[in-house]
Amino acid sequence: MSSPPGKKGSPPRGSPPGDDYAAGTTGGHQHYLIADSGDSSTEDDFWDSDTGSLMTDTTSLREQIYAQIVENGRRYNANAAGQSEYQFPVDEMEQDRLDLMHHIFKLLLHGELYISPIGENPQRILDIGTGTGIWAIEVADLFPSASVVGTDLAPIQPTWVPPNLEFQIDDCEGEWTWGKDAFDFIHIRYLRAAISDWPRLFEQAYNSLKPGGYFEFQDPDLLFLTDDGSLPEDAALTQYINYFHKACEKRGKHTLGQPQTVADELRKIGYDDVKVVCQKCPQNPWPKNQHMKTLGRYSLLNLLDGLEGFAMKLFTGALGWKKDEVDVFVMRLKQEALNKNYHMYFNYYFVSGRKPLSAV
Repeated sequence: MSSPPGKKGSPPRGSPPGDDYAAGTTGGHQHYLIADSGDSSTEDDFWDSDTGSLMTDTTSLREQIYAQIVENGRRYNANAAGQSEYQFPVDEMEQDRLDLMHHIFKLLLHGELYISPIGENPQRILDIGTGTGIWAIEVADLFPSASVVGTDLAPIQPTWVPPNLEFQIDDCEGEWTWGKDAFDFIHIRYLRAAISDWPRLFEQAYNSLKPGGYFEFQDPDLLFLTDDGSLPEDAALTQYINYFHKACEKRGKHTLGQPQTVADELRKIGYDDVKVVCQKCPQNPWPKNQHMKTLGRYSLLNLLDGLEGFAMKLFTGALGWKKDEVDVFVMRLKQEALNKNYHMYFNYYFVSGRKPLSAV
């Protein structure tokens, strides 16, 4: 049985693993170590030069894995060079927002976690960019006989998880090492502004799927849309979207219009049975329909909690804004987001594709 990330039963988010982890307890499994019978060293000579070097190397590796930096009051993940390539925070406020986004995605699918027809007995599942791990945890609970792996750059996942789930620190833009035909289902969600080369990622996923296995992409199209023209063209929210895409482009992330092309990109690589589901998601509670109004409430909360994190690092780093300029702009954005006369929504895309049974 899993515990919600960051709640009772798991250590605080973003904290290094505790003693149980260091002893070899991961994913509910105890890994036992065998003593070296040929080593007769005593306590007196334990701290020799080799061991001291090993301890130093281990400490250094641990520091690299858990390295984080603080910029303008927000905490970001950092690479070995002390730089943050991921443009958005990983602090507790952002982790709570990511869990809220998980709820929004599920509401859009009326409680489901995916659209792919993966059957009742998938054996191996990969969740790319797992974030807080909440999707992977729920999938592992749903399929207790499956082996589930969640990967991310940031170690912000809980340690109390289902026994069939493990989390790994991994960069999905690097060379995949899973091997060929490794997974029945590969899932990626909400990474639009984090990936530089989507076709390469789709191809690596294809190679790592078993024949008959499914890949699924889930992400919103980051454009505030209306059916009645109620959002002015000069609104701060409209300007924000333009600035956001411009900043992402400067960082090598091609975000504008990307979800609409995913299906064609999957077909070019060789996926078949490609399916696209597009769902409207109101961005504040303006609709009359109660389900859509609920989606609007959650989406408004997502905007109010997320706008600063979306903009701060991107706008100061890529566009040269000052922190005070971002703060003032975010206040304008929040004021507009609360205006229910703006009947705005995002289109959320769910795209699924299968590796053909005949693939070799």
